[in-house]
Amino acid sequence: MLAKFLIGSTAALLLVGPPRIAVRTSNLPEGAIAVVDAHYHTDHDQARVYGTAYAWQGGRRTEQVVTLDKRDDTRYNVRRSWPLGEPRVLVLGVEQGDHGEHGVAEALVRVDAQGRVTAVDLALTKPIVGAPQPRRVNAREIEDALLASRAEE
Repeated sequence: MLAKFLIGSTAALLLVGPPRIAVRTSNLPEGAIAVVDAHYHTDHDQARVYGTAYAWQGGRRTEQVVTLDKRDDTRYNVRRSWPLGEPRVLVLGVEQGDHGEHGVAEALVRVDAQGRVTAVDLALTKPIVGAPQPRRVNAREIEDALLASRAEE
């Protein structure tokens, strides 16, 4: 009986858990600056894949929705939907459930003024014990990435 419980519990853990995200920046389809691989443990209509672009313009931080073209259930092409000339910081993510109530995975992506991806950082927790888990990117991380992008220009 205990063996059946342990096997059932292990199988259940494989079917649930936080979403995962990966951002590919090589071997891209034409017109894409990156490809998002979004993995989630829920029905497709319960998951949301999204992106937001941040920049400094006129002395203030601006944001706009990033164009994501769905390739299949888990992959999305990221297209530049902003003018060249200013670096951008993208937050690309996947969330399970309403407003991420069942988990969120985000990546911070730096894009130079010419529209090329220069860095990808996955947002992960830093637990004292156990494996890192996906999380949201915080506002400070966005600000730091914007400042670093501007300093590199």
